[in-house]
Amino acid sequence: MKPVQRLVTAKVSSPEHGAGRLVVGLRHDPGDPLAVRLDFAPAAGPDEGGAATWVFARNLLEEGVVVAVGDGDVRVRPGAEGETDIELVSLYGSCVVRLRTDTLCSFLSLTETRPAEVSTRIRTELDQTLDAILGRA
Repeated sequence: MKPVQRLVTAKVSSPEHGAGRLVVGLRHDPGDPLAVRLDFAPAAGPDEGGAATWVFARNLLEEGVVVAVGDGDVRVRPGAEGETDIELVSLYGSCVVRLRTDTLCSFLSLTETRPAEVSTRIRTELDQTLDAILGRA
């Protein structure tokens, strides 16, 4: 299976910079099947720095289109009608990236690299391992 990459228009807002539309990249590499990447293009100015990439669990997007998930630096939740919000939090600030849910679901359907029963087993075993590590078992 080949990597999947899509450029999508998102509504991006932050307390520091307000809101606007931005083209962002969604990427999935079958060699890293549990992760997705959200790429922000570099700013036009020479002193603005390079591109920023956020890497996070694919299942956050999969579950976040239905119910709010995530309690770390990436949180995903249903937004306004037909939209999904991805909240990104760092030491430097935060922003909300709002994508069309149908666009996100279309991307996710192209990134499924395992049969559903294998994905469920992996997710269950990973959750159990994390619970044991974090003392929640």
